[in-house]
Amino acid sequence: MSAALSISDFSDRLSPMVVKELRQGLRTRLFGGVLLTLHLMLVLLTLLSGGAENADVVSGWFDGIITLVLCIIMPLRGFSAVADELKSGTLDMLALTRLSAGRIIFGKWAAIASQSLLLMLSILPYVVARFVFGGLDLFGEIAALFYKWLAGVVIAAVIVALSTQRQFWLRAVVVFLPLLIGGCGAASFLMVSRMGGGMPPGSVFSFFTKSGGGSSALLVVGMAAWVIFFSLSLAATRIAPTASLLSVVKRSVHLIMILSLMLLGWLTDSGAAMAMTSSSMLPLIMIDALTERVNEVPSVYAAFYQRGRLGRVALWLLAPGWVTGFVYTVVLMGLVALQTGWVFSGPETQLVVVSAAGTWMIAAWVQLFSTRKSRDLLPPFIIFWLLVNVLIATLGSLLMIPLAMKSTTVWLTCALPQFMPRGYAMAQAGDKAALLNLGMLSACIWPAVLLIAAVFAWRRVRAARQEGWRMTHGDRGGTTV
Repeated sequence: MSAALSISDFSDRLSPMVVKELRQGLRTRLFGGVLLTLHLMLVLLTLLSGGAENADVVSGWFDGIITLVLCIIMPLRGFSAVADELKSGTLDMLALTRLSAGRIIFGKWAAIASQSLLLMLSILPYVVARFVFGGLDLFGEIAALFYKWLAGVVIAAVIVALSTQRQFWLRAVVVFLPLLIGGCGAASFLMVSRMGGGMPPGSVFSFFTKSGGGSSALLVVGMAAWVIFFSLSLAATRIAPTASLLSVVKRSVHLIMILSLMLLGWLTDSGAAMAMTSSSMLPLIMIDALTERVNEVPSVYAAFYQRGRLGRVALWLLAPGWVTGFVYTVVLMGLVALQTGWVFSGPETQLVVVSAAGTWMIAAWVQLFSTRKSRDLLPPFIIFWLLVNVLIATLGSLLMIPLAMKSTTVWLTCALPQFMPRGYAMAQAGDKAALLNLGMLSACIWPAVLLIAAVFAWRRVRAARQEGWRMTHGDRGGTTV
């Protein structure tokens, strides 16, 4: 009797936020309904696959249902994970428990990831049963199942990060627009693969285990871990107190990640893959750094001043706020451009600079309009980004197609950095260099505008920096930066 009473459902070593969210999640009707429906359908499909000897149609349904559950249904449970806390005012109560913003966000994501892991483990017997029927690679199917779970937890981290936005319509657009586009693309791929006899859907997830090798699989797992960290740290920044130094941690991790990719590219034969990975990471890091509010808390600057000259240098890169974030993104862009120039030729390096200028342009728009006074700069940044990349870029592409069919270089693509990659790809061979140079000249306007705005914003927090200096140096003299 005493042994039975000593049994607990969760260990005390687990974070209380993880236990709270996981206990609530397992008790919901949605999780129970999804689990029951999934197993009923998998039992039916397993019986059908045994009778049809794992036909492609049955395998496609099997992979499709698992992908739907692990990559869409379970991640969408985090759609309002933080927004509901903000609207009900319970986030302040959680802060009173001495839980940091990072632990709160991690707990909400970890609960979804744990429930997805439970579903994934419950699917393994069906995979083994289908292997017994013959015609399947057991380790390939298990690897494919793992990649589906990994993709699902990455998507869940992104959705949890977006759930920090109070605007329901903004979250709906950002979440469901990629799902709609991705769903249409997946449907087209399935039709082409069935009609053309291409590789089955399940092989997409096991591609790295068969043709990519262990190094590719390790790169995928590493990038997934970074995206999860990026998303959760982005969300934690939105709810963290103003005196938080979370920017020091996340910017240091991003910088180490970029430097590691550069080192791997130089030491191995995968320089091109590492350069492309760094280029894809750069816009995300820039969005995070350029949407932080300028910090006016003296203790934040005091934490850097008390570390001497090294701390004063680190302040320009790691201190919270979009002003230091601008300096930080310039340094990162230079590193990525250096890596790209070492692997590729000059045009690719210039396109990296133009792409970065496109992000700086949107950040400059946020600062030029009244949106700079918003409590959170991320919503106006997303709105401007959607306006430029979805509406204007789509209309511009429709206008460029007739000119491209006439073999005419579209020089107007130099007007916006977002147009430059398409304009450069469609330009005539003799006009590519001139078009790229003109686009570079036009793109450099936006970092210059953002630099001017940064100077004025930095001067407005001079009093906070001086107070931080006095907190660490007293009356010993010296000047702040």
